[in-house]
Amino acid sequence: MKYLSQIFQPLITIPRDAVIKNTEITCKSQKLLLECGLVRPTSSGFFALLPLAQRVMDKLETLVQRCMEEAGAQRMTLPSLTTSKLWERTGRLEDVGAELLNVEDRHRRKYILSPTHEEAVADLLADVGPLSYRQLPILLYQIGSKFRDEPRPKHGLLRSREFQMMDAYGAHASPECARDTYERVTGAYTKLFQTLQLPVHRVAAPSGSMGGSLSHEWQLLADAGEDLVEVCPDCNTAVRADHTSSGRCNTCKTETRRTNSIEVGHTFVLGDKYSSALGAHYTSQDATPTPIYMSCFGIGITRLLAASVEALGNERALRWPEPIAPYRLLIIGPKEGSKEWNSFGWERVCGLGEELERDAALQADILLDDKHNYTIGKRMKAADRMGYPWVVVCGRSANEQPPRFELYRCKRVGFTAPQILTRSELVATLADANVPLHDTAKEISNDVEQMSGS
Repeated sequence: MKYLSQIFQPLITIPRDAVIKNTEITCKSQKLLLECGLVRPTSSGFFALLPLAQRVMDKLETLVQRCMEEAGAQRMTLPSLTTSKLWERTGRLEDVGAELLNVEDRHRRKYILSPTHEEAVADLLADVGPLSYRQLPILLYQIGSKFRDEPRPKHGLLRSREFQMMDAYGAHASPECARDTYERVTGAYTKLFQTLQLPVHRVAAPSGSMGGSLSHEWQLLADAGEDLVEVCPDCNTAVRADHTSSGRCNTCKTETRRTNSIEVGHTFVLGDKYSSALGAHYTSQDATPTPIYMSCFGIGITRLLAASVEALGNERALRWPEPIAPYRLLIIGPKEGSKEWNSFGWERVCGLGEELERDAALQADILLDDKHNYTIGKRMKAADRMGYPWVVVCGRSANEQPPRFELYRCKRVGFTAPQILTRSELVATLADANVPLHDTAKEISNDVEQMSGS
């Protein structure tokens, strides 16, 4: 367990009557993540992710990794720098050159800080090939930093110059094989966003400079989004909103609702655009060298963190999908020196935390509020602002025999009315509440504990 006082969390306190003049704060997630001490800007479009935000990232990465492994992908890591010659050969250096961050080494060789790795993967497949058709399909993925020279970085993590992304690449022997892989991976995407309980829609989209025959954006409904989609309230079908939109769903003819959204993922069937240009071939059954048919898949993990806050938070407080909250449970003990403190002091609060970790599937996911000099009310207000999904308060009822505790659940605004529970009832309630995500949450917490050393 961690103690709240040990968390590096530089809060920004704004006086109640202050007039905010900083026009660089343009959206809810940017404001809340900064004021609540989760991120810190370092320069235009670049951010330091502080410990609580890093815990969210670790949990998200673990979920995304599990999603891709279940789809049959194998993890790898490619260098962030890609020689610009590869991008010249595919034509993308000219098409998207303004968005690229470029560097030059001491030998004056030019490189790109890659925003994506289609060229690098095609070059890798060419270097180890030609592959046999028996080796296909292959699905490779990585999770790491990507770079984009945004002309106007804004909205904090939603549009930054460096970001964490999962990018995956498929190698196939035919369009049919590519389509099968595409459906398998996008099915895993759907499961991921259902686990996060986020309103994400798969929306058909143009391929743009990426090229290819099939493309979908994964759009999360949120007011701060720069995209527009039309969603059918009956069948939940979504389409991109543009000048050709009819305002009615093609499937059920119901009138659609137009709403802002944030793109948190994109998936493509690429065809042989990159493999033909870079010589990535496989040997078919008749021994003919044939360009590999490619696909690619991306999820913006940093953007998904911020977009979750945009979708679920309110103007004054963070809200999280429960599996990725920095900590799923906060325990608040009595105020130091109070009657409750004298009978249910810090040692007993710690003992309660240890029992809940062990028996309620909350390993490494409990935070103890050890700021005993503040009232319970003030600490509850801070807990609401941080959006911890569950809060246990050791208040007046902790003096009873047996002791009873107040259990609160985070709502869109504020908390539910408290349940007053004995220790055994508290364990059972928290364990039961985790049932739909119970195993996933427990595994994620264990993985994060190993990664963070907590």
